[in-house]
Amino acid sequence: MNAAELIPKLRGYMSVADVKMGVRFIILKGMINNPQSQNIQTIRTLVKEAGLTPFFEHSHDSADTAHTLKIGLFRMRKVKQRFWLNWLLLGITVITTTLAGSVWFGADILSNPLLVYKGLPFAGALLLILGSHELGHYFACRHYGMQATPPFFIPFLPFFIVKYAGQLTLIPFFGTMGAVIRMGITPNRRALIRVGVAGPIVGFIVAIPVTIAGLALSEYVPGIDGGLSFSEPLVFKGLMWVVDLFRQVKPAEGMILTIHPVALAGWIGFLITSLNLLPLSQLDGGHISYGVFGKKRIWLTIGTYALMVAAIIYTFMEYQQPSVWLVWGGLTLLLGFKHPPSEDEITPLSRGDIFLAAVALGILILTVMPVPIR
Repeated sequence: MNAAELIPKLRGYMSVADVKMGVRFIILKGMINNPQSQNIQTIRTLVKEAGLTPFFEHSHDSADTAHTLKIGLFRMRKVKQRFWLNWLLLGITVITTTLAGSVWFGADILSNPLLVYKGLPFAGALLLILGSHELGHYFACRHYGMQATPPFFIPFLPFFIVKYAGQLTLIPFFGTMGAVIRMGITPNRRALIRVGVAGPIVGFIVAIPVTIAGLALSEYVPGIDGGLSFSEPLVFKGLMWVVDLFRQVKPAEGMILTIHPVALAGWIGFLITSLNLLPLSQLDGGHISYGVFGKKRIWLTIGTYALMVAAIIYTFMEYQQPSVWLVWGGLTLLLGFKHPPSEDEITPLSRGDIFLAAVALGILILTVMPVPIR
């Protein structure tokens, strides 16, 4: 079926007032007939059966042309599956996070490489949180009929080697930069919100028992000056308070908690959750904010970058160190400001969608840290 044959069939579901033929799009302006959601679905089916791609938008021209149907004279490419790459990256990330965990555990793997096994609890806990987060997105995509890949884990350096006092010393890192999935176009903004929020909710829920277990394994020691200090998001403070209630020996004044690598994995999970929930680019928060505000989300984006600049300045002035927000801000700027539209920008949101967006905001408040490491 060509475009000329398709348009008359669409008039039974849309009152068409104007048609413009372009090189890449045919633009129809008018009104989607009631019942609107049912007719949108029918039009979508007809357009896709013709090998084309539909986009439904508000036109704001007049009451008679309130809706715009843009028919893309192309078929969206399928999301390519590379299962071998998923498994390869997972295998490498298991190695890098295990190495990182062994160093965080205090194992001297330079003298005895067999001690690397001590990093397995950290690696298992961290990959469980990251994998759960991405699988939340993946299964939400499948629920809404969207194309998606399984998680791609991103390995990173497990540690840095420096020479200190004539000896080689390992400075641990995390062994990973997180995980991502690739997904196809979303059917509507409602699905975009639900897919965007699914990962943070699942990852947050999984991180809570992991953190509790890690905090139960952590010990209080006399406070010492120097070394890395990790800020505690609100959720981490709350879990520490709960675990301390059940400790048989209460910490004395001046004692500090040296967190177990499993608790560190939970902390990293909360950090990554907060970073992803920022309403920027194509992060989870970017999906959610676009789903709620559409193109008006640009003001939220500008406000978020302003807060990041304030955090960068504060970190430098207070601690004389660069801020993680400098790196994250640069990465999101490279991804760009724009967010790809969903097929259907017309169907209104439900109260459930707004509630889920509010839950995501609550998780962001509970996990965000202005100065994560100092």
